[in-house]
Amino acid sequence: MQVKLVTVFILLLISHISVGISNRTCKIHEICVKEERCLETDDSGRDELTPRKLDSTLRKKKFLKLRDSCGCGVVCCDKEQLETFDAKQAEAKYNNLTRGYFLSLSENPVETAVNETPEFAKKGDEGYKSCGTQRECVPRQLCKSGSINADGRYIVTLRISKDSNSGCGVLEECCSLDDQTKEAQDSMQRDIDSFQFKGCGYSNPRGLYYQLDGYKDGESSFAEFPWMVALIDLEGKYICGGTLIHPQLVLTSAHSVANYSKDSLLVRAGDWDLSSKTERLPHQERKIREWFRHEDFDLAAVYNDIALVVLERPFELAPHIQPICLPPAETPKLQEQLQNAHCVATGWGLKTSTSLNPEHLLKRIELPVLDHEYCQSLLRRTILGLRFRLHASFLCAGGVEGKDTCRGDGGSPLFCTMPGERDRYQLVGIVSWGIKCAVKDVPAAYANVAYLRNWIDEQVVNHWIFPIQAATS
Repeated sequence: MQVKLVTVFILLLISHISVGISNRTCKIHEICVKEERCLETDDSGRDELTPRKLDSTLRKKKFLKLRDSCGCGVVCCDKEQLETFDAKQAEAKYNNLTRGYFLSLSENPVETAVNETPEFAKKGDEGYKSCGTQRECVPRQLCKSGSINADGRYIVTLRISKDSNSGCGVLEECCSLDDQTKEAQDSMQRDIDSFQFKGCGYSNPRGLYYQLDGYKDGESSFAEFPWMVALIDLEGKYICGGTLIHPQLVLTSAHSVANYSKDSLLVRAGDWDLSSKTERLPHQERKIREWFRHEDFDLAAVYNDIALVVLERPFELAPHIQPICLPPAETPKLQEQLQNAHCVATGWGLKTSTSLNPEHLLKRIELPVLDHEYCQSLLRRTILGLRFRLHASFLCAGGVEGKDTCRGDGGSPLFCTMPGERDRYQLVGIVSWGIKCAVKDVPAAYANVAYLRNWIDEQVVNHWIFPIQAATS
C-alpha cells in the first residue's frame, strides 16, 4: 500500500512538473528576448507602428504572464512583432537619408542632415521596380528628362497623365538606368530648405513640383491646398477629412468622429495620393491629445456639426503643410462677401453616390455659397418637405449639376477667397450632409464656421493657450 502511494505521489509530481514546463515554454510564433526589446518593438498602438489591436490592458496581462517564461529579464515575444519593427526602422532610416528634410518652424525644430547616400541606397540597390529592359520606376524628379522652369520652382515637363506609364505609380517615371539622377542633385531641395511661413490661408496655386495633365475629373495638384488633412485609423484606413487651422489644431465634423475614440485615430497632413508614398515631400502623422465636440451637437438633426481636435504635438510647417485662416464671426457683410467669393471644397470621398470606393487623389470642386433662405427653399423641394427649417449652424453650397461633395467627404473643408485676395483663403464650411450628390438645385449643407467661430474661440481659451490667426489678420 505504501509503495502504491509513493508511486502515485511520484506520478503526480512528474505530471505537475511537466505542466509547469509546458506553461513556461514559448509558443511556436514566439521567441525569447530581453523584456526591453519586446517592449520597444510593441506595436499595439502605443507608438506609431501598425497595431494588431492588442489593447493596453491585454498587453500588460501578457507581459505579466510571460515575464519569467524564458528566465530572469527575458520574455516570450511575438516574432512578427520583432520583424515588423526592424523592417520599419530600416525603412525610416532609408527615408530620412534619401528624402531630404523640410524646415521646421515649431519651437523646437528638428533638423535632419543629409550628408551622403548610404551604401544600401546607392544606384542598383534601392529596389525600384523594373518597367522594361534597363528601365526602372523612379520618382519623377529623379529622371533627368525632367527640366526645370526658369524660376526653379516647377518641373513643368513632369506631367501626370492617365496614359500608360509601364506599370509605374502616378508619381513615378519609367526611366532608363542611364537617365537617373541622384536626389541630392535635385534643385527642388533649395525651395524646401528656404521655406518661410507667410501666414495662414496661402495656397500653392499651381501645386508643387508636379503638373497635372490628362486628368479632367477635378483632381487637385500636389500641395495646392496645404491645410487639408486626413483622419485615419491605426491601420492607415481613411476615415474622414479635416482642416488644419493651427499647427496643433484641426477642425472636422462631429458626426465623422462620433463612433471613434481619440486614441483610435491619427491625423495625417501633407498627403495627396492616399495610395502612394512617392510624393515629393513626405506626409506627417500625429496622435490626438484631446478633442472637443460641440456640446449642442445633435446627431439626428446634425446641428452644430463641428469638432476641434488637439494634437499631441504640432505639425512641422512646410510648403505642403500650412494652416488656413478662420473667418470672423458671422455678419450680413460676411455673408455677402462669401456669395461673391471664389469657393472650393476638397476631399477624398466618393465621386458620386453610386461609387464604391473613395478617391485616392485629393479632389477639388468649385462651388457657389448660397443665401440661407434661398437654400432652405431649394431643400424644401426635396424629401425634406415644405416645413423644413435650415438651422443657423448650416451654410449651403453647390446645387450645381455634376459638382458636389459626397459620402466620405465628411469633415473636409469648404473655403473661400478672402476679400481683396486671389490665392489666400478662409475656412467657411465643414462638409456635413446632403440629400443627393451632384444634382442640380440640390445643395449640400456644411457646418457654418463663421456662425460657430465664437464656440471655437471658447474652446481655445478654455482648453488651450495660443491665438488663432483670423482671416482679417
